[in-house]
Amino acid sequence: MASLRDLSVDQFIDALSVPCCYISQDGTVLLWNSHAEVLFGWERQEVLHQPLPVVQQLDQALETWTPLLLQYPFSTTAMTPFQHKDGSVIYATAYLQSFSLEDVYGYFLAFLPKGFSPLISTEQFNLLHHFQEMIKQSTHYLATNAKGEIVDINPSLCQLLDITEQQLIGREWFELIHDPSDQDGISRNVLKSLATNRIWNGEMPISCKQHEQDACWLNLTVVPIVSEKNEVIQYTAFGFDVSEKKRLEKEVELLAYQNELTGLYNKKGFLRRYDSILQQIDEREGLLHIALFDIDRFKIINESFGSRVGNELLIQIKERALHLIPESSLLFHPMGGLFGVMFFEQSKEEVFQVLRHLQHELQRPFRIYHHSIMVSISVGCVFYPSSTSSLEELYTRAESALFKGKQIGVGTIQFVTKDMDAAFSRQIHIEKAMYRALEEKHFYLEYQPKYELATDRLIGFEALLRWHHEELGQIPPSEFIPLAEEMALIVPINNWVILEATKQLKAWKAEFDQPLSMAINISPNQFRSDSFLNTLRNIKQQLQLDPSDVILEITESLVMQQTDEIIERMEQIKRLNYRLSIDDFGTGFSSLQYLKSFPVDELKIDKVFLDDWMTSKSHLLDVIVHLGKSLNLHVVAEGVEDEEMLAHLKSTDCDSFQGYLYARPASPSAIEQLLRSSKNSPNA
Repeated sequence: MASLRDLSVDQFIDALSVPCCYISQDGTVLLWNSHAEVLFGWERQEVLHQPLPVVQQLDQALETWTPLLLQYPFSTTAMTPFQHKDGSVIYATAYLQSFSLEDVYGYFLAFLPKGFSPLISTEQFNLLHHFQEMIKQSTHYLATNAKGEIVDINPSLCQLLDITEQQLIGREWFELIHDPSDQDGISRNVLKSLATNRIWNGEMPISCKQHEQDACWLNLTVVPIVSEKNEVIQYTAFGFDVSEKKRLEKEVELLAYQNELTGLYNKKGFLRRYDSILQQIDEREGLLHIALFDIDRFKIINESFGSRVGNELLIQIKERALHLIPESSLLFHPMGGLFGVMFFEQSKEEVFQVLRHLQHELQRPFRIYHHSIMVSISVGCVFYPSSTSSLEELYTRAESALFKGKQIGVGTIQFVTKDMDAAFSRQIHIEKAMYRALEEKHFYLEYQPKYELATDRLIGFEALLRWHHEELGQIPPSEFIPLAEEMALIVPINNWVILEATKQLKAWKAEFDQPLSMAINISPNQFRSDSFLNTLRNIKQQLQLDPSDVILEITESLVMQQTDEIIERMEQIKRLNYRLSIDDFGTGFSSLQYLKSFPVDELKIDKVFLDDWMTSKSHLLDVIVHLGKSLNLHVVAEGVEDEEMLAHLKSTDCDSFQGYLYARPASPSAIEQLLRSSKNSPNA
């Protein structure tokens, strides 16, 4: 055989035992070896100077490869489908290498088909090593013997490490790792991978003169070279410098996990860094407190004095707090005017004393530029061990304690009490169960009958969402609906309610052949969501239901926002012929001023006005009824529980009512019995 140095490039590629080719940057095939002929079915004469035929959508592939290989000298694809000449699909991993041949820039491609098992032989290694000589300028390269001792290294890597080849030959290559304490862990990982997968690829920190303080990071691929007896005789490693990428990643991490102003961990960084702290506390049966302290009305300080003063205030608070807390504790800065302290081992009494002293000292004046600024500090604190199972839950409980304290008054120190802890545990339980409830259909509907005042005739229903939990029992909507709003589950839940209620309405109208309507509460988030109108259109088309029989109840607080988007959404709903009702009318502000401009059909009077009439015989109820009728709206009174109240409503122009006096919310089967009885009644 001729000397490897005498081989031409096409002879060299032919000598490789893997299917490979060389293409120009526009995808034209310039070289194609015999193994590629066997694998893909195309002979050399058929593909030379033609677009690479094995890659479907070649232009898109080149768009992907070009920026990738500009950044990294070589890359590998995952198991990828390639096209055989006969139309079948060949799955292979592709090795891509930037390469220039006679001043033509392009890509060297080697294909390792699925099931390709033989490792490279000694002779093939020599050929690959010869090929490596051609690409040394674009990669860092070293080779070791079976023991891991360096036997060869290229000038590019020597230059990066600022060390001569003679100083490196014979050294164990893992000694190049930046931190000696990491050597054992990294070497075990690499050797385990080489033993199982016969290849290792990853990023490794290397000591070099260019990065004396930090490591120089290399993205390395290490391949074992075997003898004819399948014994490893050498390892070859080649890679490229990714130190700049790692530096940028570190900068991004600092921005993501540290407060940019104070340099302390933000909430995300704190939770990430100390994710396993509770397990460590459990192991040594220790104590832990997390306290959050907030600058009361910090937003007003910022707006009054400017962000320059506000920022300096935060820095001074950080510096003062660091001198006041124990050395063993940790100060962090979740956001804005909110700081946190994590205490280790101190008792509740000791923590309280520290927090009281901290609060007192932070409320002394701060001299900022020419201003003397005084602040008040509120504190919320939580203790561990508790029923909490994660640091994030513990942090949230501290937030709850802070919020509870602020409800009492600013400048408080509030520890999580037993009742607060139990309430929080219940909330976490409900949040976790809510996903299952939606997926497994644990929610159900009850229906509140609505009656016409003039005739006592049953005219419709209001759909009410219910949830019975197997452990917690019946969970009231007032408890789980706000949580659903926070968890962004209210839209899918509301969609289910709308569909379920309208299907039920259609079934009842068909079975009992009488005019009925269905009122459905719509949450503000649902009302604003892009999917809401599509849901209404689909119901109209698929159920073939008259939309005017469906009343969509929206809260007064939503319509009082009076934004163009809200008005436009209401008009879009009206164009679909659905009816709109303002629920809980009279509990908001400026209702009378704007009511006339709303494209609504119905006014629902809140029970509070009925109760007010019962206690004081106030004329306000009659005024609201008169207002609604003057605007040609259907007026509904909710919460009717007394015969005297019903008699008074009948003396007004109120149209309909609902309440416990006639019927409580009931299951579909109970409603069907009610419909049968109402259909046979004299007033039906």
